[in-house]
Amino acid sequence: CRVYNYDPLTQLKNVRANCYGKYIALRGTVVRVSNIKPLCTKLAFVCGTCGDVQSVPLPDGKYTLPTKCLVPECRGRSFTADRSSPLTATVDWQSIKVQELMSDDQREAGRIPRTIECELVQDLVDSCVPGDMVTITGIVKVSSTEEGKTSSEN
Repeated sequence: CRVYNYDPLTQLKNVRANCYGKYIALRGTVVRVSNIKPLCTKLAFVCGTCGDVQSVPLPDGKYTLPTKCLVPECRGRSFTADRSSPLTATVDWQSIKVQELMSDDQREAGRIPRTIECELVQDLVDSCVPGDMVTITGIVKVSSTEEGKTSSEN
């Protein structure tokens, strides 16, 4: 099911840390779409000791190894990922960048319009192109990007 006509619409300038984990709706113009990629949602692992296969959910595609084999007599701790197993599940995934809508009375001279990255999965993939005006509803999450981090070498 999908939620539509969700109120209130949040302005992009108001998307802050207090929105993290909350369901919001915002409007904007699509300015960039990425290529469609597979996102692994479940990955099968084969035990190196007994050969038993277990499927591990990967929230947000984050790779986590199983801690121990589920077979009571084995309890092996070395695993190999099996990407071709029927227990491995993937979905289509795409990233888009949405830019805020600004009316003439909202324009601040010289300011670059705000943008936000959005992730599309399954049937929403390939549903928009740059230039489309869209209403996005979803849960705000923090992206784990390395941008803006500096490393100090002593």
